[in-house]
Amino acid sequence: MKIHIFYRHYNIEGSDHKNRPYWFDFEKCFINLLNTIKGKDVDLHLIMDGNIENNFIKKYKDDFILHTIEAKSDQISFWKTWEIAKQTDIGEKDLIYFLENDYLHIDNWVDKVLNLFSTYNNLNYVSLYDHNDKYFLPMYEDLVSKIFTSGTHHWRTTPSTCGSFIIPKYIFEEDYNEHTTISGDHNKFLHLTSIKERFTLTPIPGLSTHCMDGLLSPTINWEKINNI
Repeated sequence: MKIHIFYRHYNIEGSDHKNRPYWFDFEKCFINLLNTIKGKDVDLHLIMDGNIENNFIKKYKDDFILHTIEAKSDQISFWKTWEIAKQTDIGEKDLIYFLENDYLHIDNWVDKVLNLFSTYNNLNYVSLYDHNDKYFLPMYEDLVSKIFTSGTHHWRTTPSTCGSFIIPKYIFEEDYNEHTTISGDHNKFLHLTSIKERFTLTPIPGLSTHCMDGLLSPTINWEKINNI
């Protein structure tokens, strides 16, 4: 079982205008990813929206398979990434990880993901981000989750996730049309849940975090991980 990562990036360095932790840096996120997949059975595809020549990512060109696109928007780059994945040779038992460029991961996430998919058959969507908003937003006060254990970690069901998630190949094929036509992460997952009865699992504690101030996966010192 191999993991194929499709990492979406564009010509940006340092931080941006979003509400980020003060220590956030795009290059550190990428270095963290490289460190956590080193020596693992993982293929890394980098989807570069724009010219790679003037970006830090060029320094690591020996570590990934490069695909260049001209999207100039998050939504279009997501759709184009699915098109690229469709043209990629992916084994029937392999996993596909669509990943945005502002996530950090803990060291052993690959092993824990493989353990999860080896423990349960017919999983749908798996996010590695323990969404912090599920613990404090009023809209989630009555949220009920089913808890799973995989031998090495706990997992919970959640209504939706962001644009970074792992799926088996059969889900990629069956849900391709929805992911290449419907805009908006939350609405798309609600649609998939209600129409196709899909479910999404997230880990407790998180194996990654979306680097947004106030929304980091709880209980983990992400600043320390960022600075390793």
